[in-house]
Amino acid sequence: MNNLTDLFNSEFKNLYALEKECAEIFEAVQEEIEDQDLLQIAVELAKETKKQFELLQEALGEKGVNPGNTTDSVAQEMIENLKEISSQQIPQEVKDEGLLASFNRLNYYRMACYENTYELAKKLGYDELRDLLYYEV
Repeated sequence: MNNLTDLFNSEFKNLYALEKECAEIFEAVQEEIEDQDLLQIAVELAKETKKQFELLQEALGEKGVNPGNTTDSVAQEMIENLKEISSQQIPQEVKDEGLLASFNRLNYYRMACYENTYELAKKLGYDELRDLLYYEV
């Protein structure tokens, strides 16, 4: 990386990979959840991340940035944790609470990635991306 544009492109591709990975895991673990409130959270997160993934994919194309097969190593670790919890033969209440904790970690990481990419877009004058990258808590 030699400049802010390179850094932005790297963060943008990372965000794309993150949303793709999140959409998949938020959907995959739904069958392991019994708590209806938590299931609703997982359903909403899956919808949100899938929508954001599609919007990011479109924006990357418009910017001429090829994400390739970018992965997010930090998210991968959290996703592995979600997979592990969902596959364990433990009391359902413990499983649901463990999944909720992992959802929270992953979702706050997503917010941080959006904030980083948003700030870079502002600095670079990429006004057309600001609404897409602004992630309200």
